[in-house]
Amino acid sequence: MSTAHDELGDVRLATGERVDLGPVLARAGEGTVYGVVHRPELAAKVFHPTLRGLPDKLDKVAAMIASPPRGRVQPNGVVVLTWPSALLFDGDRPIGFVMPRVDTATSVEIHTMSNPTNRLDPAPTAPQWTRRVTWEHLVNTAANLCLAVQVVHRVDAVIGDFQERNILVSDTTEVTLVDCDSMQFTDHAGRRFLCAVGRPEFTAPELSGVDLRVDPREQPSDLFALAVHIHQLLMAGNHPFLRGTWTGGGRQPDALALARSGSWAGGPDSPLQTHPLAPPLSFLPGDIQRLFVRAFTDGATDPWARPSAGEWRDHLLRIRPVDCASGAHRIPSTTRMCPWCAIDDERASRNRQLRPRPASAAGPRRTPAPTPRDEGLHTRLVLLGLATVVAVVLILAAFIIWAVLSGASTFGTG
Repeated sequence: MSTAHDELGDVRLATGERVDLGPVLARAGEGTVYGVVHRPELAAKVFHPTLRGLPDKLDKVAAMIASPPRGRVQPNGVVVLTWPSALLFDGDRPIGFVMPRVDTATSVEIHTMSNPTNRLDPAPTAPQWTRRVTWEHLVNTAANLCLAVQVVHRVDAVIGDFQERNILVSDTTEVTLVDCDSMQFTDHAGRRFLCAVGRPEFTAPELSGVDLRVDPREQPSDLFALAVHIHQLLMAGNHPFLRGTWTGGGRQPDALALARSGSWAGGPDSPLQTHPLAPPLSFLPGDIQRLFVRAFTDGATDPWARPSAGEWRDHLLRIRPVDCASGAHRIPSTTRMCPWCAIDDERASRNRQLRPRPASAAGPRRTPAPTPRDEGLHTRLVLLGLATVVAVVLILAAFIIWAVLSGASTFGTG
């Protein structure tokens, strides 16, 4: 059975090293990702030959290869960014690139970590280690995500499409950003390659109405999405602009409208209050609370007021998680209140109130069997009725006899 790469000829790197493409690892809109035979540390992305704007895409990848950010692969071998490392050629025609390979068998997308349901009830074929994740692991994940953003921002790059599916988390809470070739990047000559895609719930408010195919982003737009991801990790998967109790007039506005107004769940003077099944902002250390205010309240009108990835990382690493009073959860040492215990109690209370009453069985109406006391009463009533009937009969019989005798006497005297 032929595969897509069977149609390729002599695939090599620019150095002349031959590259034997292995099995398909992933298929995407722009190309196909393969393993590399005899080079397990590499993956190869081959662009579809019909891809619109392919020459510009290849120019962008070449520029990224020429300016790799420091720390994209850590000294211990941890891949922080799947940054392009070399162009891939079929003969003299560039067709894609190679990049560091990530072990996806032990990694999950970050939403699996953030969302308690996904984390505690993984699919049978998914990694099962997420069941053992505590809030402390989520804090570590947030800090490692900040490291990845720091690495990107060491060069003139913006993540742009900073959404959940482009962030992988390993079973050691280390974070890898994938699909790096979709990032916005500016080369040494000042040529800017834009990122025209993005998810609305991770899009900074200053980009509302902006044509991302024409207008570039700035790095603070990444810092908005970073704060959203951190909020979801620390706050039981709750998006700050999507889930809460709306106390304003009319219907709750969409996430982008709330972000533009700086109205977020539990924020200062926000009409969007914390949801009853979400932890309150007050359980977090004060410095973390203030970083969220800078990211979402101050940052709504001044994007440069948002905390940098380095600031977030420094403060996250200062959190000291401890066991809560029940011993069932991990919480910051700066608080005695365990929001997870309170949420468990609230959820249990709601479940009791919503539990349906057992439905009556279908079929003919039944009369309960009489108790022994009922049977004695019934017997007495029957005997009383019989006695009454006998008495009435005797009275009627006596009356009839009297009437007959009286009649006979009258007729005899006539």
